[in-house]
Amino acid sequence: MSDNPQTPPPTPVFNFDAYPPDTCFYDRREGRDRRAESEPAPQPAAPAPERRAKTERRKRVDPTTFERQYSDEELDFMNAMQAFKQRTGKSFPSYAEVLAVARAQGYLKTGPTNEINHAFGNG
Repeated sequence: MSDNPQTPPPTPVFNFDAYPPDTCFYDRREGRDRRAESEPAPQPAAPAPERRAKTERRKRVDPTTFERQYSDEELDFMNAMQAFKQRTGKSFPSYAEVLAVARAQGYLKTGPTNEINHAFGNG
């Protein structure tokens, strides 16, 4: 669309006299309106009988929770993070902000960094 504030000129009317008299014109807009005819809608085919027994599919598990029960410490930290996000308006806090929330909860670094890997079975 253009930014022209003026009203566009009217569409010119087609002039049949501008063509030779033996010219054949076919106006697709004239004729029967297929939409006006009411044809019965085709009936859906009956489903084929199942040839094999259906197996129980595994229910979808929320990947963020894995239906696990959180400890009281985890719930306290998640609530503190949620309060921080609501207070600051940030949906995705930085690592520094996450550390600040953890420190405000009373957490301190007590050992070398590589112990974290052992705590989660990665080291």
